[in-house]
Amino acid sequence: MPNDYKICNSCGEKVDVNANFCPSCKSQSFRTKAVIVRGSDEPVSLKHKLFYWNYDGEFVLSKSKLSAISIFLIFFISGLNTTIPAGYFTVSLIISAIIFLLGYLIHIIRGRPKDAVIHYNDYGLGTDIFHLFFFWQNKKTGEFVPSKTKIISFVIFIVFAILSLYRLSIYTLGSIVLFAVFFETPAFLIGYGIHKLTNPYPTNPKRIPPKEPKKMPKKEEPKAVKTTPKQPPEPEVIPKFVMYENKIEDLKAEYDAKEKVARDLIEKRFTPPQITYTRFISVVDKATEVFNSEYSSAINILHLASEESPRIDSEIESKIAVLNSIIDKIEDLTNELVLSMDTSKDEDAKNLIDDMENLISSVKDYDDS
Repeated sequence: MPNDYKICNSCGEKVDVNANFCPSCKSQSFRTKAVIVRGSDEPVSLKHKLFYWNYDGEFVLSKSKLSAISIFLIFFISGLNTTIPAGYFTVSLIISAIIFLLGYLIHIIRGRPKDAVIHYNDYGLGTDIFHLFFFWQNKKTGEFVPSKTKIISFVIFIVFAILSLYRLSIYTLGSIVLFAVFFETPAFLIGYGIHKLTNPYPTNPKRIPPKEPKKMPKKEEPKAVKTTPKQPPEPEVIPKFVMYENKIEDLKAEYDAKEKVARDLIEKRFTPPQITYTRFISVVDKATEVFNSEYSSAINILHLASEESPRIDSEIESKIAVLNSIIDKIEDLTNELVLSMDTSKDEDAKNLIDDMENLISSVKDYDDS
């Protein structure tokens, strides 16, 4: 089933898809994620069982599993050229089991990683191993940054592996690996220490694009035939009132645009659930309600009028004036919010809210009379 949410680019926390800012760090920068949660009846592939940890249908490469399998293969292959391959097989199995159990214990103690870290994994076994060998992963955002330490360590490993093969005449795979690792490890540890001390993650790291959500096969269900009832044709507006209708529709589009800007500014200026935020949003809601009511009333009058009439002209002109006044108040409120965005002086904005409440009350009183 789909589980829509987005991830904060600043702290890596999972945030509700409808939220405008991160509750943890107040950031407004997000990346979207539409996770397809693995169904209970879908089998997990052998590759994922052997090399990954499973987190509710999403997978992260397991260093302990990868190390255990690698050690087993290295020592077992080395034993094939000896007179006791069965003994090497047994020793390989024991060493691999110990490595896996130690890694599994660390895995249990550390617990579930951040959702952002899980999200930036499972690109495919080859890509995930490449990231493990040559990149650091930012634990907050899950993004990968190239690691000079790992690259240098890998080069040292290759150099000493070649030296052990051609200069020291070491032909056993296990011995070659151990010899190369002996020289690689100090370089890696020094680089890892520098990495921890200098915090290599830049403010805006070079990001690796997130993977696309996994597409699960959908079970086809018989489609029900839907019949759409015929809608009665809208009444035509008499020619003289077409000008009024176009004017009212333009005002509606203008209000919708300015109302959206005002809402966005209120959410940035006042953090919910502050009383000030609630009052401002409530007044904008009432203004929208009154505007839509006056808009609908005016359109209905134009559609139902069968002939021209001075009384209808007067009523439509009055409603257009009301719509314009509400738009002006929304625009004034937006300007005041912009001017007071970086200050604590919001008295002018509150005065505008009082004016808007008075305007709304006067319109309602007129309609009720």
